[in-house]
Amino acid sequence: MFQSARLKLTLWYLLIIMLVSGFFSLIVYRGFTKELGRGFHMQALRGAPQQRIVVQERNGFFRILPFLIYPEEIPPEEFVEIINLAKRRFAMQLAIINGGVLVLAGTAGYFLAGKTLQPIELMVDEQKRFVADASHELRTPLTSMKTELEVALRDKKLTLKDAKKFLKSNLAEVDKMKHFSDNLLSLSRYESNDHDLLMEDVDLAEAARQAIERNMPQAKDRGIKVKENLPEVIVKGNPQSLIELISILLNNAIKYSPKEKTESPELVEGEISLSLRKKKKYAVVEVKDEGVGIAEKDIPHIFDRFYRVDTSRNKLTADGYGLGLSIAKSIVDVHNGEIKVESEVGKGSKFTVELPA
Repeated sequence: MFQSARLKLTLWYLLIIMLVSGFFSLIVYRGFTKELGRGFHMQALRGAPQQRIVVQERNGFFRILPFLIYPEEIPPEEFVEIINLAKRRFAMQLAIINGGVLVLAGTAGYFLAGKTLQPIELMVDEQKRFVADASHELRTPLTSMKTELEVALRDKKLTLKDAKKFLKSNLAEVDKMKHFSDNLLSLSRYESNDHDLLMEDVDLAEAARQAIERNMPQAKDRGIKVKENLPEVIVKGNPQSLIELISILLNNAIKYSPKEKTESPELVEGEISLSLRKKKKYAVVEVKDEGVGIAEKDIPHIFDRFYRVDTSRNKLTADGYGLGLSIAKSIVDVHNGEIKVESEVGKGSKFTVELPA
């Protein structure tokens, strides 16, 4: 599809360029013939007295008709031959030049068409992958719900207790799909660089406390404590977005922190560190854990949509759709900041966010 579009775009480039080139070539050719006639006019004035020239005036311009006119009204044959030969040679040179323009313009046009269509092609490919990944993620809970409902309908001895159990399981799947759709909407809003976001002075310490409160039930369920170091740091940003950013980083740290004793003197068993500080003109948010860590090959991709690190070797199962860190990255980009990660398998990860303060 894009190859065909590239060829069509190249042909349009060629058509426009050759029309412009042909137009200017015609102007140059007409100018050349006028100058040629003017030259012979001057030669005739210096020639024999019996020679004369017919000159036509139109709108202040003079035109030789046709070249030199002698008393017998017949121009010398040698003059006609010279003028016609000069015209033919000049026309041939213009044709050669236009041929060169055609080749160069075709090559340049094909290259330019490729460069023009490249971001569109990347965007379409990304959109296709997005639709495919989203469809895959939605198919899993839908298949699970369908299977359970079919089993329940075929069971003639289905009791009210069992029916409630099936409904409860289906409700959990519905909640997952709702969470998934909410994440997709958030990601779409941030990736479109929504300028409607209200920016104001935000205390990151307060945003961090609200993020901790959001994740406290999950942390308690896993027996994980959050170590805080939250001095007052003011940044210009959207309050809800910054709360969501810190919440995503905390949730990610909790999710990938196994219940085992750590080796770091800074962290005790089941503990995550969240700290804020000022660094020149930037506010720095750091979230550190001693979980399973991230393999070096995975680090360049962790902010991609639907990308999830393979945790099978660590025997750790983490729920999610691989959208959290993509949303975090988009929030940081909207705030003109930067997010970095340092990680080592088996020793944990540290996410660092720098925002203009």
